[in-house]
Amino acid sequence: MVVSVFVMYASLCCMLVAITEEAVSARPFIKASDVVFMYPAEGPSQYDAYSGTVVGWAGRPRTRNTQEVEAFRRRVEEAHKRGMRYCASDDFLVDFRGFIDFRPDNFMDATCRDLDDNPIRVPWLWDHEYKGHPAYWWCTNNPDYQAYLRDQAERGCMAPIDGLHIDDYSGTSACSAYNGGCFCRYCMEGFREYLSQQFSPAWLREMGIEKIDEFDYRKFLKSKDITAEQFKKARHECPLGDVFQDFQNSRMKRMVQEIFEYAEQLRGKPLLRSVNSSASSPRALLPAPLIDFFCGEVPHHAENAQPPIEPVFVFRLVEALRRRQTATAAGHDWAWIKAHEKPGLVRNWIAQAYAFGSVFMVPHRQWCYNAEFGTHWWHGKPEDFAYIYRFVREHSPLLDGYVHFVHQRLRLMVSLANTALIYTNANFAEIRDAALKLTEANIPYAIIVADEELSMCLTAEAIELYEYIIVGPKPLPDEQEELLKNSEAQVVQWENLSGLPDVINKSLIVEGSDRIRTSIRYNPDDSSAPIVCHLLNQNYELEKDEVYPVDVRVTLNRDLLDKATGNSKIRTVVIHSPRRALIELPVMNTDDTISFEIKDLGLWTIVELRNS
Repeated sequence: MVVSVFVMYASLCCMLVAITEEAVSARPFIKASDVVFMYPAEGPSQYDAYSGTVVGWAGRPRTRNTQEVEAFRRRVEEAHKRGMRYCASDDFLVDFRGFIDFRPDNFMDATCRDLDDNPIRVPWLWDHEYKGHPAYWWCTNNPDYQAYLRDQAERGCMAPIDGLHIDDYSGTSACSAYNGGCFCRYCMEGFREYLSQQFSPAWLREMGIEKIDEFDYRKFLKSKDITAEQFKKARHECPLGDVFQDFQNSRMKRMVQEIFEYAEQLRGKPLLRSVNSSASSPRALLPAPLIDFFCGEVPHHAENAQPPIEPVFVFRLVEALRRRQTATAAGHDWAWIKAHEKPGLVRNWIAQAYAFGSVFMVPHRQWCYNAEFGTHWWHGKPEDFAYIYRFVREHSPLLDGYVHFVHQRLRLMVSLANTALIYTNANFAEIRDAALKLTEANIPYAIIVADEELSMCLTAEAIELYEYIIVGPKPLPDEQEELLKNSEAQVVQWENLSGLPDVINKSLIVEGSDRIRTSIRYNPDDSSAPIVCHLLNQNYELEKDEVYPVDVRVTLNRDLLDKATGNSKIRTVVIHSPRRALIELPVMNTDDTISFEIKDLGLWTIVELRNS
């Protein structure tokens, strides 16, 4: 019988409805109108050109040398002079040079090891070496390497930083997930301890472990003729493979938390916490309860040469987790942009992130990666992008505080959608597919996270806000299934759009183009704030590297808006677009709908719906 401390704790968190809005708001956070630089600017004037507010992934002094420390402090102070927040970074994986210098006599002892005890390298750093050594994958369970992670945090805190970013936070848990490790001494000792704490003697015997005190997972697999290649390619098929991954995940979360708390202790205040991740897989969500925002690569499929819809799910899911994504594209995306020089496509990426409540980091210096060139770089030009970021800052009152439909304020919960998707890690693929199909069809929806591993679960109060609940094929825990059964909502298992009730498709209609995406948002903390409707024109022409303008008519069902407007009528709409003058337009009202028309819709428009 499994005695899992984590599951017991997560269940308790669900009972208490953990991660409340109040708890989140007590920590520092990224605003919807923040302009985030991924890396430090090449010069302070670059911050001014883009109206920067945050540096999200800004390194640390390379050593404790006085000159390097002072140079780092000056970079932080230059940002502070502009009212910006500055986040240092701690590299869990890629600073292989630094650790070689940190432990010059025994650094090889901290390498991740495969089943044959061979040191493992970082695959995407195949073109890097230092002092005759390749880029080794260091084990984050090794005490010496953990000391180096703390040393990085100490160097970052030698300046008055405002946050800490952890790059490659997964460390050894990523190595075990897909790269064949780690079977070093410390991982074997840690796994033995984990098994003895998590499982009963009877269960261990059933798994073939007679003497837990003598158990060695590497020898155990070898005795069953498992090869290093088998473990690397199909760990989940190996004996105890998934349990080993659970162990590595738990150690990863513990190390991430320790580094954040250590840095906050050094600085004497809460720091903005982020990791290089996004809501792109269940595994990527593991650190969500430990961070304030996700900061990292989100694949944008540049090779398709069209604005992608896939990032929208990332933005919607992180918001359901009451977090925000500060996004950049993936290395292969930037390699494609560099090869084809298409800044207009990048402008689509920027607009889409902000329209759906997240942030796209300033593309001033982008890491590119492909098999041909390995690591290389692309430098975006301010004349191509700065005006969009200035538009964001100028329209912060229509961005900050706005949410997608769901908000918990004291005991009052409000939703402007009549449809909700129930997200669980087990149903990731199906709920992702549903969210993207609904987004393409401009059907408003909410996402409710109901997963113990994320310390969030379903409540009766959340369900009663919706007429329709969409679920995946894998069942929820019994008590949550019972909540759905007892609710008045119509529960639909996702298959495709045609399987949904017709009424769901009629709450928001866009005429004039099928390449327009909408994002309805409202500010629940300000009763006088207007509802806003973001319109994204994704009619992108590759040769011209821009979208072509279209005329559109937007019709919204009045039921969609009444909860936020108090049943008062929308009387005018105000059109805000980059590099265009503000336009006020009339609204056409019927008993059931409101509608408005926009001529020559460009890349991105924020429509302000006013009831006065």
